[in-house]
Amino acid sequence: MEKIKFMQHTHTITHIEIPAPRFTEAIEFYSAVFGWEIELVTVDHYAYFRIGNSGSGGAIDSSLLPAAYKTGAQLTIDTDNIGNTLSLIKKHGGEVIEKRTEIPGGHGFYAIFTDPNGNYLQLYSRE
Repeated sequence: MEKIKFMQHTHTITHIEIPAPRFTEAIEFYSAVFGWEIELVTVDHYAYFRIGNSGSGGAIDSSLLPAAYKTGAQLTIDTDNIGNTLSLIKKHGGEVIEKRTEIPGGHGFYAIFTDPNGNYLQLYSRE
């Protein structure tokens, strides 16, 4: 199988919007679990988040409805420790759907969870 070559900074995803009908819970969840810096744009409707100094991030939008499980694009968030992150997710109102699972071929591990708004997301860790 031919290896895929990745070009740095070409056609990267720069912004994603997370549906959040329960807006305040979403802000509390993502800032507590992932430490994202969140800035309100409009009260009870739209907020930007930044992921550290990476220059990437997105928004939390109360006007969007969560996608059903396994439909549409799947958002995956890096973590150093899937077990610890899943504990934080449960503590802050999320639910574990699939525990830490090995990706075949030595590609790391993933887990699936829902946030308090019912969005299905994934975690990824190399270890």
